[in-house]
Amino acid sequence: MTDPEAFDVVIIGGGINGAGLFRDLCEQGVKCLILDKGDWGGGTSAAPSRLIHGGLKYLETGEFRLVAESTLERNLLLRNAPHLVHPLETVIPIQSWMRGTFAALRTFFGSKTAPRCRGAVLIKIGLWLYDIYGAKARVMPRHAMLSRARALRELPALTPRIKAAGTYHDAAITAPERLVLELVQDGLAANPDARALNWADMAMAQGGTLRIAAEGATHHIRPVLVVNAAGPWIDGVNATLGLETRLIGGTRGSHILLDHPDLLAQLNGRMIYFESDDGRVLLVFPYHGRALVGSTDIPDAQPDTAACTPAETDYFITALRALLPGLSFGAEQIVYRYSGIRPLPNSQGVAPGLISRDHSAPVFEAAPDRPFAIISLVGGKWTTFRGFAEQVADMVLARLNVQRHISTRALPIGGGRDMPADRAPWVAAVAAETGLPAERVAELLDRYGTTARAVATHEAPGSAPLPGAPDHSTAEIDWIAHHEQVRHFEDVVLRRTQLAITGRLTRAGLERMADVTAAALGWDTARRDDEVARVVAILAARHGVTLQSVSGNT
Repeated sequence: MTDPEAFDVVIIGGGINGAGLFRDLCEQGVKCLILDKGDWGGGTSAAPSRLIHGGLKYLETGEFRLVAESTLERNLLLRNAPHLVHPLETVIPIQSWMRGTFAALRTFFGSKTAPRCRGAVLIKIGLWLYDIYGAKARVMPRHAMLSRARALRELPALTPRIKAAGTYHDAAITAPERLVLELVQDGLAANPDARALNWADMAMAQGGTLRIAAEGATHHIRPVLVVNAAGPWIDGVNATLGLETRLIGGTRGSHILLDHPDLLAQLNGRMIYFESDDGRVLLVFPYHGRALVGSTDIPDAQPDTAACTPAETDYFITALRALLPGLSFGAEQIVYRYSGIRPLPNSQGVAPGLISRDHSAPVFEAAPDRPFAIISLVGGKWTTFRGFAEQVADMVLARLNVQRHISTRALPIGGGRDMPADRAPWVAAVAAETGLPAERVAELLDRYGTTARAVATHEAPGSAPLPGAPDHSTAEIDWIAHHEQVRHFEDVVLRRTQLAITGRLTRAGLERMADVTAAALGWDTARRDDEVARVVAILAARHGVTLQSVSGNT
């Protein structure tokens, strides 16, 4: 065996927390390796509500520090990733004036049950506090309260039982998996000594080294420090490293997407943040031409098989019918469903909705049979990944006796770098350079940020559109396959594009994408067909999507 390659830090887990830490450490000159057993952002990080939010509901549990951190990080993401993160006006229907106030006080002081109803007084106080905490680096308007009459004028399908409505702004992310990928790519660009391996198998080897199989090769690694960022898989990864822990007590969050033009017309670009009859807070908002509905919060310890159940879809449909009796809802409108396990801290006896979304990073020092310490990243939420990464990076830098060179606070992410304040001149210039129509360049700018220039250059004028998805071209898929660390066809279908989740993926489009990906990556016919079969099976089993066969394909 060749001598193991030394790395300062090995990060196990390529979700949002691992990718954020990888970028931060690479920016400080730390020799870092990140690996994942699947694709970047392919686990829990691919299954959020697609919100970048301050956590309004965390005010109930007195987690003021978390709300302050979340609202700040939301504001920073709006600036650092403007191609992917956008403001989202939100409406809260209110069905009483005073209810829930005393229950909220009990929750604030430690009760294990959440209030079943939040009245106007409670919501007004919450939104006022939310504005205060969101003042740091503010980029969006303050809250407002609407009368019943005005709320019903703006959303006539709402239940007439409402007494008033509150409005405020949070943010949504158009492609969470892409942001994870861009963080990894930014890290590699910042430090040529860094390495990133997706679809990697990891095991302990003799002498306290790690044996990693990826990309058809075996790598032997000697880390100074290991960071376990495996999310709901943390305890299993620690066991592989010879450490027994019980850090995670995850809950399943499921979502559905509806093809519902009438609902989208009512929403008019806004999110409705509402209570179901059991007191759980749900949401519905426009997402790539569909209506995204979520989410549940059910104890579940099986991240590899998490799927939205029929009972959960029934729950969503029932809640929507109560919220918007002026519209019709049925299971036939569902075009996609997805689910993931939140990597929450083990919190026995606490109601799932009240388990803290705050983060921690317990350290397990080196042992005789394990010459490196392990830092496990527990909990956290999508919005706060950068702040969490900064905190853990500072811990790591102190252990390595390395000084911080740069803060990530104002550091653009991926295609967010050099985003034009005025889009029109940028679009016109790239259109002139490439010969593509300005409308197409604008479309690519929305999707990739300033990386759109490279995509547009790769896409020759007249490149064929994908069947069923004319806003995606074969040249675009080819660019993705060549430049975005694609190892399997599912990487393209489920994470590099949003075609599957929006229900616009046809079987003909899938086959054409497979042809392009196979040609780019040198797959033979057998490999190409296996990859397609794998994607079709995942779509059916995990997302409720059945694609019909086309002539000549199975």
